[in-house]
Amino acid sequence: MESESEKLYEITAYTENQVGLLSSVAGIFTRRSINIEKLLVYPSKIDGIHKFKILARTTEKNARAVVLQMEKRVDVVRAFYQEDNERSFREIVSVGRFLKERENNNKQQ
Repeated sequence: MESESEKLYEITAYTENQVGLLSSVAGIFTRRSINIEKLLVYPSKIDGIHKFKILARTTEKNARAVVLQMEKRVDVVRAFYQEDNERSFREIVSVGRFLKERENNNKQQ
């Protein structure tokens, strides 16, 4: 069986601003022996939400696993991966939908 080749992936996560989150995110990569090539963390255009942009050389399988693990965190709103040379706005639409659903659920409670 042919092994999957490593590529540079951009992993994006929209998160709430919580103490210790950066350490938790780094731990997810460390447990999979994935080196972070580049890391940017900054406030997003959505009030109260920060954006992590992480570049890492890995396989698609590992990139998918990292995203799934990140989304299990309560303070991670959404996470995505894509090859570094791809550009997509699906993440923005998805985050917007999630936040609207969460707002509606909070109003109903």
